[in-house]
Amino acid sequence: MGIRTWFRRQLNTLRTGRRTYDAARWNRFSADFIAPGSSADAEIRGSLKTLRNRSRALVRDNPYARQAKRTTQINVIGSRGIQMQPQVLRPDGQEKDERRNTALLSAWNRWCRADSCDVTGRLSFHGIELSVVGALPESGEIGVRLVRQPMGRSKVPLSLELIESDQIDDDYTGISDRPKHYWRMGVELNEWGRPTRYAILRKHPGDVEFANSVVSNDKHLFIDAADFIHIYLPERVGQTRGVPWFASVITTSWNLGKYEEAHWTRKRVQANSLGWIQTPEPETFGSTNSDGTPALEDNKRLWNTEPGSYNFLLPGETAIAPDFGPDDGQYEAVVRTLARRFAAGYGCSYETLSRDFSESNYSSSRLSILEDRDHWRVIQSVLIQQLHQRVFEEWLMAAALTELPMPMFSDVWTRPERYNAPHWQARAWSWVDPAKEMKAMEMSRALQLQTHAEQIMEYTGNDFMNTMTSISKENEVKERLGLSGAAATPAPTDTPSETPPTTPARSAEPLYLDGEDQPLSLRTDLSAAAKQQR
Repeated sequence: MGIRTWFRRQLNTLRTGRRTYDAARWNRFSADFIAPGSSADAEIRGSLKTLRNRSRALVRDNPYARQAKRTTQINVIGSRGIQMQPQVLRPDGQEKDERRNTALLSAWNRWCRADSCDVTGRLSFHGIELSVVGALPESGEIGVRLVRQPMGRSKVPLSLELIESDQIDDDYTGISDRPKHYWRMGVELNEWGRPTRYAILRKHPGDVEFANSVVSNDKHLFIDAADFIHIYLPERVGQTRGVPWFASVITTSWNLGKYEEAHWTRKRVQANSLGWIQTPEPETFGSTNSDGTPALEDNKRLWNTEPGSYNFLLPGETAIAPDFGPDDGQYEAVVRTLARRFAAGYGCSYETLSRDFSESNYSSSRLSILEDRDHWRVIQSVLIQQLHQRVFEEWLMAAALTELPMPMFSDVWTRPERYNAPHWQARAWSWVDPAKEMKAMEMSRALQLQTHAEQIMEYTGNDFMNTMTSISKENEVKERLGLSGAAATPAPTDTPSETPPTTPARSAEPLYLDGEDQPLSLRTDLSAAAKQQR
């Protein structure tokens, strides 16, 4: 190779290097930035157990992690859970079949009792929802087994068994006995990557041994994918197992806990220590045990002190005042910064995580709350698709055998699409500022940007027809009891107001003009609003 050829290649290499991303360059500042190009399962396999154990330790001991899990359960599931609202239509497809919808909802609610839907008889369906959502932050996944037999008072041959992610054998990997199938971390996949079976450990790997426990010789229980629901949120293509949501904040949370521990330890020692004792005979200094031997801890002499106490000195000993140095005054700033880092990594706002609203105003708080609600809605949508709809479809076929009245539901097997498309109403949230937001909703309806049904569903989480039916029944009761009529007006004062009213009094009934489809009062309000904007 000639000198010109070598020089030309070196020049091309330099030019190519200048065009690369700055973040992809290797230098002494980025030499420790190791980023292997492994697949999702390759990264998970060696880290999943440690991530799960550390995430659960955080939930046990760290208040921020505990609050993160708690607020996820509250905001995703809420106090009533995700409600099933049947949408069965009449044969003409125009209106809802209220008789079938009522019967279907009644049968579903009976099955959702604790002794019917849970194999252990401890959790109602609402409790199962809370357990499933609570497992995702600390475990990243959870399994729900479909047990096809009735439990408790239910006649429906279906019940649910929650299986913790530890029992899905992470180490069960290799070739399957089925052609074109293979095992990957306890999940059997076909040639397309679709799960077909699960290898479940019969006993939790972290469970304690009891003297009267019966140990089975079979280590695994193989469950077909048709009888198992694997709930997790994949973050990469080809990801077989779920990763704890605390994975990216475990280190931050650990550092935050250690920093707080060091800070308060310093404060405790500073408040408890009156001084240090210097002695010419250190081997005789310190507290002693009951037998007269020196009190030791990790080969260090101990001296018991109490707040505000004075200790007598022996001959030759001198007292030295402690000097801890000045406080840097950065404790609150450091804790707030690490808490914000934790909240950003987990996916919620700092105010929601810390319950600290001292540095936020109405606008910033409302913005963070609205963004949090979008996050909760995403989780609700995924949960409905993976758990609720799957369980309902299985329950519908099982309930048609024993629970649903016949011949009302005789076409369940021939027309399942008529019944298995209910509306799942997740929890809703109240307004941040009711007065302002209610006025905005009124304008939204007036401008036909939103329907009344959408607003009811968004604010209360109830169905429009159910709400209107309840209001109608309430009005009938009021009329029957003589409570209906116009609202009471305040009594006139003795001295009438000198200022005449600027607007005429409106009648109780809306006034329509000939050829107009909107009431006069509404068009007047819209016209006044438009003039005010101009």
